[in-house]
This record gives sequence, C-alpha cells and structure tokens, in this order.
Amino acid sequence: MKSFNNMPSLKLYQSLIPKRYNELAKAYLKWINLLAVRGLGIKKTSPQSFNLLYRAVSRNWSKNTLLGYLQQEFINENLSLSLLLEPLDGFEWLSKNRYPLTFSTSSPILLQIVTPFARFVAALNHQHPPFYQPFSNLVCIFLGLYILSAPELITLLKQSSVNIDKKELLEDMPLQHQEAKQVLPVITNLIFKYKIACYLGLCRILMTESTHKTEKKLNFLDYVNVFLYGLLYIITVRRKSIKINKV
Repeated sequence: MKSFNNMPSLKLYQSLIPKRYNELAKAYLKWINLLAVRGLGIKKTSPQSFNLLYRAVSRNWSKNTLLGYLQQEFINENLSLSLLLEPLDGFEWLSKNRYPLTFSTSSPILLQIVTPFARFVAALNHQHPPFYQPFSNLVCIFLGLYILSAPELITLLKQSSVNIDKKELLEDMPLQHQEAKQVLPVITNLIFKYKIACYLGLCRILMTESTHKTEKKLNFLDYVNVFLYGLLYIITVRRKSIKINKV
C-alpha cells in the first residue's frame, strides 16, 4: 500500500515497541505482510502455498532467513510460535473465503490476525493477558480507519468477498473505543500506559474526522489534543482506581 489518504504515517506507531526490539518487530511485520499479500491475492500463489508455510514454521531455518531469525528471537524472548501460526490461519481462511461478509461480520477472521499482534506487543512490553482483548479492539479501530482511507485496499478485500460498509463500520467504532479504553487499568507501566492513552486520543480524533468526512490531515493542534486526551484518560482511570480502593 503506497499511502493512506489523510492518515498518520505508520511510523507513528513505532513507539509501541521498545527500541531494543525494533529489528524483531520489523521482522514480525514482514511475516504478517508476507501472509497478507497471499491472503488478499496481491501475489498469486498455488493452493498449497499456505500448507507449505505451515510446514516451514515447524522446520529449523538459518538465522539469515526471515523465519530462522524469527524462530531464534522468539526462543530468546520466550515467545510462542503460535504468534506466527495464528495470523497464518486468518489469512488462509481469507484467501479461501467464498461467502459475502462485511468488515464487522468478518471479525472472527480479523481477530486471528490482530490478537497475535496484540500478544506480541504485550509480551515485548511485559504486559499480562487482560491487556490482549481491549488492545485488540484499539488495533481493529485503527485498521478500519486505514482501510476507509485506502480505496485500493477496499477493492482487495472485496475480491476476498469482504465488503466495507462505511456507515456500519463508523457506527461500530465508538462502542469499540469504549471497550478499548478498558486496556488502561490493566497496564502495569506508567509510561506505556500514557502512550496507549495517547493512541486512544488519536483514535478518537481520527474517528471524528472520518465520521464528519473531513479531508484534512491532522495538524499541530490535533496532536496537542491527542496528548490532552491522553492525560484525560489517565486521570479518569486513576480516579476510578481510587474509588475502587475506598470500597
């Protein structure tokens, strides 16, 4: 995908990963991309392509290869190889789908792709399982917003029998955002908690822009509001914690 109209650069999300894991994160995203180009039909592959990938994950590879590097680093960081296999399941299903779906009704497939990424981010930031689901909701909202900004991606999904109902997608986002905010109380690191709070603020602004169909890119004032929303969410979570402790 060359660009996403009026959306922030994907580099903005690099701070989700601690710097020492940058190369591992890049390699993991390359793996996701490799699956995506096959699952969405960007690259023509044989029907056996995904079977070969399943077998490849269980074999030992040289560290000079993508899979070999991921296997070694996953062992070093005590990460499960299921983080490689679960997205494979989702994209394989997508490649074989012949039933008409909307983005919302395809959520079980989507979660097979998004949830492993959420667990990957959680593990590298030393977060616990309660982090996974609300953070997955946040990732799904961002994914939906980027899809809405990229007509060529909407076309690719349609080729996989997944149709984008823009109105339905935008109407679902506020509820998902409420659920995503539940990630804050379970985050153990204050700096990481504030980062996620800022992404929640950014998400809120992008949702508003998309709902009102504005074409402008985010400006300096928008990013000031992102930080202010982040502070607001942190304060709100702290107040709720204090009330619970008094009970």
